[in-house]
Amino acid sequence: MVVSLASVFRKSLILLVVTIFCGLTNVSYGQLSPTGSWKSHLSYQRILNCEASSRYIYAAAPQGFFRVKESTNEIEILGKDDGFNGQEITCLSYNSEKNLLFIGYRDGNIDVLFNDAIIHNIPGYFNKPLQGDKSIYHCYFNNNQALVSTYFGLLVIDLLNFEISDSYNAIGEQGISIPVYGSCINKDSLYIGTLAGIRKAPWNKLINLNDFNEWNWAYQSNGRACNELADYKDSLYFHMDSIAYRYYQGNINPVNTEKRRIARIWSNNNGLHIVYPGTIKNIGGSTTQSINLVYSATQFSNGIYWFGTGIQDGLIKKDPNGEIAYLPSGPATNSAFKMTKHGNYLLTTAGGVTATFGNSFNTGGFYIHHQGVWKNNINHPLNTNLYDFTYSAYAQKRDWQIAATHSFGVLIFKNNEIIARWDETNSPLKKRIDGFIWVSGICEDSKGNIWILSYGAESPLLCYTTSGTWKTFELGLSGENELKGLEIDKNNNKWMIRQRGGILVFNEGNNTDAKSDDQYILLTAQNGLRSNEVNTICADNLGYVWIGTNQGLNIFTGSGKLFSNPKLEPFVIEQNGSIGYLMGEENITDILYDGGNRKWMSTTNGLFLVEPYGQRVVRHFQTSNSPLISNRIACLGQIDETGEIFMGTDMGIQSYRSDAKADQGSFEEQIKIYPNPVHPTYSGLITIEGLTNNAIIKITDAQGRLIYETKANGGKATWDGKRLNGTIPNSGVLLVFAVNEDGSESAMGKFVFIRPEN
Repeated sequence: MVVSLASVFRKSLILLVVTIFCGLTNVSYGQLSPTGSWKSHLSYQRILNCEASSRYIYAAAPQGFFRVKESTNEIEILGKDDGFNGQEITCLSYNSEKNLLFIGYRDGNIDVLFNDAIIHNIPGYFNKPLQGDKSIYHCYFNNNQALVSTYFGLLVIDLLNFEISDSYNAIGEQGISIPVYGSCINKDSLYIGTLAGIRKAPWNKLINLNDFNEWNWAYQSNGRACNELADYKDSLYFHMDSIAYRYYQGNINPVNTEKRRIARIWSNNNGLHIVYPGTIKNIGGSTTQSINLVYSATQFSNGIYWFGTGIQDGLIKKDPNGEIAYLPSGPATNSAFKMTKHGNYLLTTAGGVTATFGNSFNTGGFYIHHQGVWKNNINHPLNTNLYDFTYSAYAQKRDWQIAATHSFGVLIFKNNEIIARWDETNSPLKKRIDGFIWVSGICEDSKGNIWILSYGAESPLLCYTTSGTWKTFELGLSGENELKGLEIDKNNNKWMIRQRGGILVFNEGNNTDAKSDDQYILLTAQNGLRSNEVNTICADNLGYVWIGTNQGLNIFTGSGKLFSNPKLEPFVIEQNGSIGYLMGEENITDILYDGGNRKWMSTTNGLFLVEPYGQRVVRHFQTSNSPLISNRIACLGQIDETGEIFMGTDMGIQSYRSDAKADQGSFEEQIKIYPNPVHPTYSGLITIEGLTNNAIIKITDAQGRLIYETKANGGKATWDGKRLNGTIPNSGVLLVFAVNEDGSESAMGKFVFIRPEN
């Protein structure tokens, strides 16, 4: 597969260049992303691999990938949504003669980026049914070939046809299969690094290198792995047991005597480079530079070194005037536990509970996303000694974002700033016997009261009222205090997930100070739950309560009396000619509703979109049919003003620009239409925003002839660029007319449409 980056790169990217010693450069913000587009929001702090091409320096964190243009300092974020085929990069290597960058991934996939623009995917090794480590370890170039080191031997890639032309694996003693950690060709021999030393074979077209008899030991290491081979002049260099060695005419000699992790060994036109903490040694140039912590390094053609520490700070340029760090905006880590589902700020918690709901001591903290920029772990006196951030919520009446912890309290945010902290000093929250405060759920009711679950407390349910006072509630059932995942429906019933299984529903009645009108009920598989292992509960704005379990979905539609005869429905639907339960037996981890009241459901098998009343599944996104980086999704979030759906996967955060957004209640002063103009090369959806839910949208030409008609999803509608009969309209100024559902409001807009060439 070949992909051109020119057609898929995001041209307007967030640029955040942090200068450690030299100040701060300017920041630019991107335009609205097209409806239906994906974006990765990954952590770029821990650079583990970096490599320079003729124009860029490429950097790979555990999941994130980006490049810096050397001449302008511009940062471009790269990833699966740009056409790359893997996620976790384990090898970067540049061939200056062919101007191509070799990219190897942990899952065995291989991309070759030609001229910094064209992606050639080589999936042969990735597709092999091998059990074990499929990481790409090392790449060595030889004319029109790339020799690729893997746990299952050595691959030979044809760089003219971009395919695997050969592989050597049974090349150990007596023909056993051995891992290869590096390779190079020196003079007329091919050398490979193995667990037991360095093996060599003649490099000759007439030699069958799959015959183990052609391989011999050049050096035996007594069980110490020889890694990252490089040739320079008449010698071979490698590292073993944290020391770099030179191999020459059958003898080895150490280059450094003090044991330090070797960050990298490579050769280029400027000589041979050996990098380890404290030192960059250039053997050909006979120079040595000092460097502190370093995990990976490269050198641009002008002689400047770039490196990553493997801990933080992103990609660092070792400029003579001071070290400069390049770091795209992103979350502090790739961990995500819960996200806010409404509001115009997305608050994500990094996580912090074990399977038994104990402390995991996760120090990732929290991340807030607003207008394309991430703000992490805000430095504030109230944000001290807090970790294991867990549940998050948006309180609409106060416009607060709230983050709970599994450590010592709750943080309150407004407009991206911390404004308060609730703990044992100013609220009914109490420390457990182990000294921790476990806050296990937060939700706002229809009146603006904020409810909190205090896991394991005698009075596990707390309420912070609109007047600023606190109330506590004992739930009337012995032992029912290990509760989490609080959700409140339209009737102000409190739905809580029981740690021991099932659901507890509670309503405090009209008199909050009296127990006499309290109501509660336990819901389990005996009441119709698909499974007692409940993961998430979502109460939508129609009055339905959607329950996601590890074995499928239940819906409470209001049928039956909740506290006496509740009916938990597993919807039966017909789809694609089959009849079965809506969502089948999927392990549903989180649910949210969008501006069109459709349901987004995250699972361990991808992301699902369900129609408002559960009639059918509209979309099922997986890694195989979308840029989704992982099918294992833990949580979902949403930003109302854009309609972006965020998903926290086990490999990091992504967003999808949905075709629905929150209904503002009335038309905005000026509806937005984008892109505008619509260029002939554009093939995505044209988006109309600033609408009301179910508004009727008509698109006409300048003469008033109807081209297309649709309804809004929340505050947004989309058009695929075709007439109702499937044909493409002529170029010109097109008009958009919108009328709300009852006909009391209308709005108008216009945009330029340029017909694609035939």
